[in-house]
Amino acid sequence: MDADQFKADVTYDDVYVLFLDASGYSSIVQRNPRDRAAHAFDLLRLRLIARIEKVARDLGCARAELWSWRGDGGFFILHDDNESVTRDVTLIAGRTILTEDVPRLREELEAAEFAGELRLRLAVHKGPIRLPADRLASIHSPHINFAAHLEEAVPPDRLAVSDAVHRVAGPFTGEFEWVGVFEEQQVYLMRTAGEGEAGRRTWLRSTGLPGGVRVYGYPRRPSQQDKAHLVSTASEHLLDLGTTLNSCSNRLITTDRPAVYRDAVLDFLRRGGTYRCVLLDPASEATAIFSRLRGEQLAPKIKESLARFKKFKERHAADTERFEVHQAAEFPGMAALCADPGPHSLILYSPYLLGIGPAAAALDRADMPHYFATPDSGDLHRTLDAAIARATRPEVLERVL
Repeated sequence: MDADQFKADVTYDDVYVLFLDASGYSSIVQRNPRDRAAHAFDLLRLRLIARIEKVARDLGCARAELWSWRGDGGFFILHDDNESVTRDVTLIAGRTILTEDVPRLREELEAAEFAGELRLRLAVHKGPIRLPADRLASIHSPHINFAAHLEEAVPPDRLAVSDAVHRVAGPFTGEFEWVGVFEEQQVYLMRTAGEGEAGRRTWLRSTGLPGGVRVYGYPRRPSQQDKAHLVSTASEHLLDLGTTLNSCSNRLITTDRPAVYRDAVLDFLRRGGTYRCVLLDPASEATAIFSRLRGEQLAPKIKESLARFKKFKERHAADTERFEVHQAAEFPGMAALCADPGPHSLILYSPYLLGIGPAAAALDRADMPHYFATPDSGDLHRTLDAAIARATRPEVLERVL
């Protein structure tokens, strides 16, 4: 492609931006020798360029250029004074890349014993764009930024277009299905032959429902190594909230080596931090109710945890002045380990999955889903922080150690 097709410092209207990115790039690199992985992505780049060039040439598109490539993907910019030509080239090329070029390349790589499956995400948006004189300079365009963000949200082996493109899709309109809203733009996925799921379902699997925030989910309780990592990030306060804190108290007096969690807690205390444990009062009504819901006797487990906490303080008396244990009169509804509670806290939490009857105790606490929220979680983080603050307010706590 001729790099001089687009003139510098000229604003072009209705430029089509086609972003493409290989899904699972890091996994492919890890599973193949470096030269083989590099060769695969070189082949991908060459096939994409060849496809765009061919369709642009066949339809007489004035300008079509690969502007940037970063190893596993990049973006093309396309323009013709007749917008319908630009549209046709972009959408035909995108469809053909997904249905012909990538499957064919997969077959070649599989025959060459390439580990992993090459999958591609494509996104198309359009708008006025002014190109810089220096190809290495960034193009400051909200349209390119949106296309880049949209590509990251597209499910593998699918092509998404923005509402701006769909409004002028003309003969291609029937090939697209509305799937949702992304950054205030309506989004449509191209239907492809043999797709496993409908577009809307695929889109929701990839992006979640609108208004979602970043939260990391885990199918069960993270390991003591992971929780120790969280402890090490705290600067002043750690709050460990739960019903019995059985696992926490066990880890603090374990005879197993290495005692990763205990070592992290002691290091935090030596740095001048305060570690506050909050568990249920074994004699409280909340404990009795939760015991019935869980189908187990929790009061004895709480008392055992209190005994272990006491043993931990006695064994490490020189370092545990700031180690506190409190009993709560109210059921917290969740377990949580918080580094520096407040607006900047990191919160590992697990809502209690409750039931009534024998089935209530079928799922062990360690097997309940856990989630990790940060200030980047927005309103969800603020809600969690407020809920934890309410569960640990002074009037419902009694310090016992």
